[in-house]
Amino acid sequence: MKKLTRRQVLARAAGLGGVAVVAAGAGGYLGFLTPSGDVADYAEHLVDDQRALRPGEVRVTFLGTTTLLVDDGTTQLLFDAFITDVSLSTAIFGRLQTDTAKVDTTLDRVGADRIKGIFVSHSHYDHALDAAYIAKRANATLHGSPSTLNIGRGGDVPEAQLRPYQVGNPLKIGGFTVTVLASKHSPGTKGGDGTPITRPLRQPADAGDYLEGGSFDFLVEYGTHSLLVKASAGYLPGGLDHVRADAMFCGTAGSVGKDAAFRDEFYEETVAKVRPKLFVPLHWNDFFTPVTGHLTTNMKAIDDVAAGWDYLVDRLGRAHAQFAPMEGYSSVILFGPTGRAA
Repeated sequence: MKKLTRRQVLARAAGLGGVAVVAAGAGGYLGFLTPSGDVADYAEHLVDDQRALRPGEVRVTFLGTTTLLVDDGTTQLLFDAFITDVSLSTAIFGRLQTDTAKVDTTLDRVGADRIKGIFVSHSHYDHALDAAYIAKRANATLHGSPSTLNIGRGGDVPEAQLRPYQVGNPLKIGGFTVTVLASKHSPGTKGGDGTPITRPLRQPADAGDYLEGGSFDFLVEYGTHSLLVKASAGYLPGGLDHVRADAMFCGTAGSVGKDAAFRDEFYEETVAKVRPKLFVPLHWNDFFTPVTGHLTTNMKAIDDVAAGWDYLVDRLGRAHAQFAPMEGYSSVILFGPTGRAA
């Protein structure tokens, strides 16, 4: 492996987690690498419903970071595609490649055998690394930005299975209608500026090769109900003014925990406008460690999960909405006669 200069190491670290990771790596401040919260403190809010679906219900299963499997018993949709284990050292020093055995085991574990569409929120590796392999495995359509489609091309996904986003145009897939919404990446991360991937991206590749390529939210309608998938804690002012959803699955990593002023702005521009009855946080687990049934929160270098979650518990409680984090492979059942947010 080619030896990296100190400057290159720090640059890669910055792209993965902001200046605090650089400080941790450069100064040896190991405290920055410890968890920024304890899931056990929020045990009363955790949800997991593994019962069989009833007519009109939708199951959403959390596969870690921001990857969600949405299933109505007939059609499955996958939002984001990051299942392969990538350690911090691999992300900084190594090359990334889909672990097909890990992906196969995980998808089999959660019964992901009817995936018809894959939607990627943006093209950083922790959202898109496994998109090409899963699209081929499932013979599913990969929906995405030009950058995401170049990830698909690099993984030899046939052009017939690649579909560019048409922002604002509802797309019918089985019993679901998905509308892609323009959004913005969370602030403070190098590479969150919309820079595109301009050619097919083949693995193995550097973490930094997975450029953002634009960020998107997804309104998923099912009958008279809906859910919003918002993987990144960023927003376009006014972008959700006319969006309402019964349930909201929302990234809270980074500034939501570490920046009190941004936290208020973000909440008012997103959650307060969407008015969900159920709020499920995403991107809170340490994505440099394997996903298990019990997850560790993001390290202090990039987040303050406890501060963010305490804020959300308070604000959502005052709005009579449920704060409902899920651990690895946990599910929540929505809509229908007994599902949540009905």
